[in-house]
This record gives sequence, C-alpha cells and structure tokens, in this order.
Amino acid sequence: MTMLSIGDLAHSFLIRRQTAGLKADLTRLGTELTTGRKADLSQALAGDYGPYAGIERALRAVAAFETANTEAAGMMAAAQLALENVQDIGRDVTPALLTASSSRDATLIRATSGDARAKFSSVVSTLNTSYADRTLFGGAATDRPALATGDAMMAELKLLVAGETTASGVVAVVDAWFDDPGGGFETMGYLGSATDLAPFQIADGETVAADTRADAAEIRGLLKGYALAGLIAEGALSGDVGEQATLISTAAERMLTSEDDLTDIRARIGTVEARIEDAEARNAAEAAAYDLARTELVGADPYETATRFEAVYSQIETLYTATAKIAALKFTDYVR
Repeated sequence: MTMLSIGDLAHSFLIRRQTAGLKADLTRLGTELTTGRKADLSQALAGDYGPYAGIERALRAVAAFETANTEAAGMMAAAQLALENVQDIGRDVTPALLTASSSRDATLIRATSGDARAKFSSVVSTLNTSYADRTLFGGAATDRPALATGDAMMAELKLLVAGETTASGVVAVVDAWFDDPGGGFETMGYLGSATDLAPFQIADGETVAADTRADAAEIRGLLKGYALAGLIAEGALSGDVGEQATLISTAAERMLTSEDDLTDIRARIGTVEARIEDAEARNAAEAAAYDLARTELVGADPYETATRFEAVYSQIETLYTATAKIAALKFTDYVR
C-alpha cells in the first residue's frame, strides 16, 4: 500500500494556513453576528450593488432630515419658551399699570413705572435668547444679539422726550422712534438682519421657516408699551401726575394689545412645531422601511450565523488539540 507523507516544514505551513483560514472565518462570522449584516457584500448582492446603493443613499438623506428636524424643533421650542417668558412678564406688570393710572397717585405711578422700566430690560434680554449659539430673533444674523440693551434704548428715548410736556407728545416721539423707516429702532435698537433665517428642510420637498424676528410689528408694539411706561421713571413728564397717568394708561393698553399679538405669534410657531413632529414621524417610518429593505438584501440570519460560528470555533479547538498532541510526540512513541 502506497502512503504519501509531507515533511515537517510543509506540515507546519499547512497547519498555519488552516489556522489562519479558520480564524478569518471566526472573525467574519463574529462580525456578522454582531452587526446582523453579511460581511461579504459582493457575494450577498451577487455583484449587483444598485439597489443597495440606492437604499444607503436614501438612509443618508433621512438621517440628514432627522438632524435638521432636531435643530428646527429645538429652535422652535426655545422661541416658544422665550415668548412665554415675555408674556408672563407682561401679565405681571399690566394690571399694576392699570391700577396706577386709575389711582393718579404720584408715588404709585413712579413705583410702577420703575418696575416697567426694569422689566423692559428683562424683555429685551429674553428676546436676545440664543439656541446652540444662534440668536433666535435676529433673522439671518444669528451671531449677535437681536436687540441693543434695554439701557441703551431707554437712554436714547429719554433724550428724545426730554422736551415733551404731554403724554401725547411722548407717545408720538416713541412711536416715531420705533416705527419710522430708518428711525432709531432700525438704526440702533434692532441689531439683527432684515433677512429671515433660511428655512429648515425637514423632509423631502418640505421646509419650515423660522421667520419670527425682534423687529416684527408685534414685538415693536410690545417694546413701545414697556418704553412708554418706563420713561416716567426716567423723568418724563415730571411733576405732571395727570399726564403721567395718561401715559401709563396708554402703555397698559399697548401691552394688552401686544398680549394678543404674541399669542398669535406663538400659535404660528406651534403650527410649525406640529409640522416638524409629523415630518419626524414620517422620516422614522421611512428609515425603518429602508432599514428592513437593506436587511433583506444583506442581512445575516442570526441562528444560521451562530450555528456556523460555533462549528468554526469547534474546528479551531480540534485543530489546536491535534497540533498540541502532534508536537508532544517523541520518536520512541512513533516507532512503537
């Protein structure tokens, strides 16, 4: 009977080759078991990468939309919170202004005006809120505050109304400063851009706008109300309690109107938030569908993969055991 044998060096190379192959199989199967996807895409797809590439491209697009949704939702929520704080401040001060105007008490008017003056700065600070280092109400200019400080604006208004002796005169000056094109508010009060922030693309072919700016007519009206009330604390109409009471009453009426205007703005933002939520749900469903389609193309069956993993592991153990026994053989054992 003819017997074939190989030399020790060739045998060593054969063992190494078998070991390397089994280790490679074990690593591949471990990866497939962990990721749930075939490691050899070419074999799994039979060389046709078109459908797989299309699914991957769609998943990347959905992921980009999800990022935009998160950013847009965060900015809308921050804007809602800021405007809610502004409304809360107004709800505290407006009743006090109405009471002071009715009382025609000089001390109460000054105290209430001082409170409105302080809250004017608080409102301005709130409207300068930023989210993720982007100013919310400055339009496209997200790198700077939307408004100058309350102190800066009140200082200019104080100078402008210094010569006025009637409430109607003060109101006319303040209205002109806030409303006239190229007036004080546009030149030094509002620091943002006249251009809205670019819309967020939240889904394929769908965008939402973040277009609430601090120079909107509704917000200007609110700021005018606070400014009118606060100017008495700055010395406006000093000594004339009647005119001060009239000015306080006008300020309170402006702020009541602004309350409704802010509610309208918040309602519009709420509509945008609802659209973002709908887009998030659609994108999540679309991502799940694409992920399922990808799994059908390149998915690895977990049971089959685990079975093969165990089989390869057993082969490696057997090979190591046999190699160890062969290495331990002595010549005297061989010739027995």
